[in-house]
Amino acid sequence: MAPTDTTAPPHATLDVEIPVKWSGGQKKHVIVDVALRALLFVTGLVAIIVMVTSKQSKMIRISPVMAIPLDANWNQSPAYIYYVAAHCVACLYSIITGASSVLALKKIGESSEKLQSYFVILDSLLLGIISSAVGAGAAVAYIGVKGNSHSRWNEICDMFGSFCHQVGVSIFMSLVSTVTLLLLVWLSFYALTKKIMK
Repeated sequence: MAPTDTTAPPHATLDVEIPVKWSGGQKKHVIVDVALRALLFVTGLVAIIVMVTSKQSKMIRISPVMAIPLDANWNQSPAYIYYVAAHCVACLYSIITGASSVLALKKIGESSEKLQSYFVILDSLLLGIISSAVGAGAAVAYIGVKGNSHSRWNEICDMFGSFCHQVGVSIFMSLVSTVTLLLLVWLSFYALTKKIMK
């Protein structure tokens, strides 16, 4: 018995691109991902704007006849400078990854799984950066509110109430950013494990 060739001749094959339909779960996942990245951008931007505009000047009496002007400004603390820089990185990152997620709506398959695995790694990295920035900013804010008697650091929020209020609002918004990033990591990890289980 002679072997038969079962391959089709070159003129008989057609290259047809079949559109792949999204399953409901994948499309919802991408929509939630884009929404969380937009929330990350908004909360990060608000945290930056509120922190950068936090400045207060006051005349402080050092004697009954003499007063000196004192300023409380965000750029006087290296922790707040790091805080603002970290949130600038987070805002830029959320724009780039949000655009990538929107473009992923048009594609699915191997490339979307690869993108998802990159998102898990990069979201986790950014979560660490933002968490450290929030911790540094909150530590300096706590010293501003309570002071530290052992180091002889006096509280300043009794004199610079407006400045401390703005810093507090900024730190609250960055806590929302941190929770948003944590949700993004969980969402990406969940999507990857769901694809692996199939």
